Amino acid sequence: MIKTFGKRILAMVVATAVVAGITVTYGIPNVKFKELDSSEPVVMTVNGEEIHADELRAYLKYNKMSMESMLSYYGMDDSIWSDASMGPMMVQQLFDLATQQAIELRVVNQEFQNLGLKLTREEKDEAEQKKRDDIEQIGGETAFQSWLASIGYTEDIYDNSIAISAYADALQDAYYGDNGTKTNTQAILDQFNDSYLCAKHILVQSIDDSGNALTGDALAQAQSKANEALEKVKAGEDFDALIAQYNEDPGMEMYPDGYVFTEGDMVDEFYQAAKALEPGQTSDSLVESGYGWHIIQREPLTEDQLTDDIRDQLIQQITGKAFVEEITDLMDQADVQYTDAYGEATYENLMKLLGESTEDTGAAAADDAAAQAETQSTDAAAE
Repeated sequence: MIKTFGKRILAMVVATAVVAGITVTYGIPNVKFKELDSSEPVVMTVNGEEIHADELRAYLKYNKMSMESMLSYYGMDDSIWSDASMGPMMVQQLFDLATQQAIELRVVNQEFQNLGLKLTREEKDEAEQKKRDDIEQIGGETAFQSWLASIGYTEDIYDNSIAISAYADALQDAYYGDNGTKTNTQAILDQFNDSYLCAKHILVQSIDDSGNALTGDALAQAQSKANEALEKVKAGEDFDALIAQYNEDPGMEMYPDGYVFTEGDMVDEFYQAAKALEPGQTSDSLVESGYGWHIIQREPLTEDQLTDDIRDQLIQQITGKAFVEEITDLMDQADVQYTDAYGEATYENLMKLLGESTEDTGAAAADDAAAQAETQSTDAAAE
């Protein structure tokens, strides 16, 4: 099962298909998070572990590119960084994202080590395969190196992100697996069986395409159709065949094995009627809701219907916390210290860290400020 947090960690680095083709024997040496060799100044420490300027710079550059991609969608360009009104907020957000990324990777690694965890051979193989797959998708080793350079990453930083994704998955198992320290697989499965249902249905609608209630002959015809379907169900005809013939709920095409749901996911009439049935049993009367008439067949739940999202919800019900919140707590509890080299979250310091010039954009910002001051002066004179 792919863990949500592991996917989120990796998504910080692999926004789209990443990387390029290396040989099938190429992987991450030892699939292990490693401290990065650097001659650059220490900008911060996380529980005593040093983070150097080049690592922070990589996270700043990556997140800056991601934010600019989002901004371009809304028709904005990179001049926003030096904008007198929006710039400071954007720069602060960028520093926060990069800093949180650095902290997150460290606390996951530290918790993994503190619990004495080791990756299994299968987990290592999966991590190595992830990198090979990404490299193949991007187009080869040369393209991989170009991509890394474009976002300011070294291959070691990229490899660390893959390793941390694997560590996060292992942490989830340590917390919530068969011998979990916070809950366990069987407790989660029991909670799933106790609180979730699976059911398929035939819906004959009592509303039109605009959601308006049917009236007169249209309503009578719809109810007659629902009764006709019910009689065929009671006569023992194949339920799936009757769904194909009578059902007006398009969602059943996406969920041919039935909906998996808990209280609050469906209209209450549907939920209560499904709950009253035993697995394999079909309702012997029409169930009316605001959508129309349902004929419901409850299905047995299977373990493979326990999706990552449902599992996360159940873990939160049992423990009071989702895995992401556990990691957030570790981040909040971490002893994070900043050095003078970290600097203020300003546009000038951002450009300094990124090694980019502020001359042109700085002049533009000065012009904007001067224009704003002139406008304010004119407004004051008019008053």
